Amino acid sequence: MSKSPKVRKSRRTHTEVESMSHGWNTTTLTSEGDILRVLTDLQGKGWLTRGHSRSGHGLVPSIDRQPLDGFVRADKLQRERRSIELFRSTTRFFSSPGEQEALRDEIVALMVLRHHGVPTRLLDWSRSPYVATHFAVARHDDLDGEIWSFSYQDYKTEGRKQWRKWRQTTTDGSGDPDKFAAGLTAFRLGDPPNWIIAAFYPLGFPRQDAQRGAYTMTARFGVDHADALRALLVDQTRYHRYLIKANLKAGLRTVLLEQYGIWRGSLFPDTAGAAETAREAFPPQKCSGV
Repeated sequence: MSKSPKVRKSRRTHTEVESMSHGWNTTTLTSEGDILRVLTDLQGKGWLTRGHSRSGHGLVPSIDRQPLDGFVRADKLQRERRSIELFRSTTRFFSSPGEQEALRDEIVALMVLRHHGVPTRLLDWSRSPYVATHFAVARHDDLDGEIWSFSYQDYKTEGRKQWRKWRQTTTDGSGDPDKFAAGLTAFRLGDPPNWIIAAFYPLGFPRQDAQRGAYTMTARFGVDHADALRALLVDQTRYHRYLIKANLKAGLRTVLLEQYGIWRGSLFPDTAGAAETAREAFPPQKCSGV
């Protein structure tokens, strides 16, 4: 009887395209070495990245999560407007130069509010995959984290096509991509065109600059940005999701701090951020109802 041939097993430390989330191919990373190689690749390609310390929740903006998820557009617009007005009335005399622009531009106001935890329809991303990884491993050591990433260069090509389709998004109604203005349709009471943008705010402010921030925003509420980006970019080579196993989180936090100087204190360089960091000296407190 002839012996069965030996099967040579390929040695892989991660599983390519293991699963799909919102139509995004997902790679599970199971070693620090694999993760660092992926981060180097993403950095080199200039992709935008976003990290979550718990996987499986998609890319839903905070204004569309509980308890606001059931609100209709008119209600969300009203709350959005109110939050901007309250912010402007209280920050006028002590905001940084970059934050002062929020006094004149609603989109910039939402960018600043997003970084300070106010519910908005924006999601913040980073040009640094190392920053995104910090947010993916910062908490929940018993749960897998994730990094979402997409090609900003391909977005710039595909994103410009939206304005030719929806001419009302341009200042002169021509559909010229160079004349797009988000404010023309983003705050409309009726249903606006279903566009998504990925944008930078060059002037910046401390938290954004430290986190090398960028933003995605939709005209409509209730839009999962994972679905919107997939529909816009189409080709699956232009976007990808990475799963980071829970057992790697603690070690990665050490690597990010010691090799890249990235930790919570470096990413929130303001008084409010420092106070939040100082809170770690105390155990979590349950709400007293006061």
